[in-house]
Amino acid sequence: MNRHSAIFAGAALALAGFTLCAEDFQPLMKVAQATWPEKKHIGVICDYRMSKDQILVLARAAGEGSSITVADTRVAEQANAAAGILAGRRTDFVVVLPQDHMFGGGSFATTMALRRLASRGIPAIGTTPGTLKQGASFAMGDGTQGQLLVTERPIGTVSVVLPHRDLAYQKTSLVSQKAGMATIAVHSAR
Repeated sequence: MNRHSAIFAGAALALAGFTLCAEDFQPLMKVAQATWPEKKHIGVICDYRMSKDQILVLARAAGEGSSITVADTRVAEQANAAAGILAGRRTDFVVVLPQDHMFGGGSFATTMALRRLASRGIPAIGTTPGTLKQGASFAMGDGTQGQLLVTERPIGTVSVVLPHRDLAYQKTSLVSQKAGMATIAVHSAR
């Protein structure tokens, strides 16, 4: 009996680990593509080693023809350098990964980086309501229960067109028809 319990506990832990990185970025990317069809260069600030699975899921959701520039950061003090990398590479918008340990939704480092990017005209989007408080233009995903949340006060991104609230789709209707995925380039913020 103890042996079976250990097997089930191990399987449960493995499944729990999978669900931590199983954010569905397709609804978010569909709204971004409908709102900004010409914007194909996505920026991400994260610890690439730890968030690689989330980046791959995002790349699949972004689809072929898009590109992702990752500012690989390990400590909060690299927020300005990471924002500089994304601004220098002329990213169109930034996606906040929900589970990155240093630059995920809710961290002070993320807020600082998003404010710096917004001052340069680069908007951010996320999958949780908390990212709106940090400076994201809109959020949609598991953390919003599939509802589109749009900021009431855009920070620094005066020329950004925000999505209409009626763009909120059901997750089941957002299956990507694209066979490929976005290209990924990783740059160290150190």
